Amino acid sequence: MLAEHRPLYKIAQALLIVDVCGWGKKCSIIKMHLLSWALKSSVRIDLLRRAVQTQSLSLPVWGFDPALAIALQLSIEDGLLEYEGNSLCLTERGRDFLRVIIEDKDVLQFERLHLESIGKGLTESIVSAAAKGWE
Repeated sequence: MLAEHRPLYKIAQALLIVDVCGWGKKCSIIKMHLLSWALKSSVRIDLLRRAVQTQSLSLPVWGFDPALAIALQLSIEDGLLEYEGNSLCLTERGRDFLRVIIEDKDVLQFERLHLESIGKGLTESIVSAAAKGWE
């Protein structure tokens, strides 16, 4: 099994996405899938960096990862994430687990570097506007 399909990896990635790229430590599921999809390729990351600079994202569609969907469900069941409106947010337990991840500088180095380069600049409105193009 590829490491990127393992639930624990995807859970850690999801918590990092919420922390680094989510406003108020919360993030929509569609934005989480977009960022997870982007982390699979440097070209995709560059597309999101440009979207942050231009405040516009033009993608016909991006992939929804079944492994991420399972990880999000497990995160909710384990009390690491919870719904707040249409977004998922970190719980206290999720923040504790994230602290352990962040303290180990060797864990998720690639993801940290690229998520931090995007930061909070990829807003929910940019993501929503891109997704509306699917309809």
